[in-house]
Amino acid sequence: MATTRRDTSAETKRTTQPLPDELTAMELLEFLRRREVNELIVVETEPHRYQLQARITWRAGRSTVTGTRGPRTYRNLNTLVTYLKTQDIGSTLVRLELLA
Repeated sequence: MATTRRDTSAETKRTTQPLPDELTAMELLEFLRRREVNELIVVETEPHRYQLQARITWRAGRSTVTGTRGPRTYRNLNTLVTYLKTQDIGSTLVRLELLA
């Protein structure tokens, strides 16, 4: 009995494409360079876990910054601050949302 091999490249491409409410770190850098970011929001998703979200001028709502394995999370605020300082964020508003 012959077995057929499925082409998984289409499935892989479909899962690696960012959703409309997500953006990659490279896209974020490009939007920052073009001054299209209204606000950066640091959100505490669970204790000592932080995500970076952005409000883009021409998009509705927030966009979560993703990495290759999903939403990018930071364990330490100092690491996140260092990352933001190395990017050209200019006078972009940065807001912090903590868990209650």
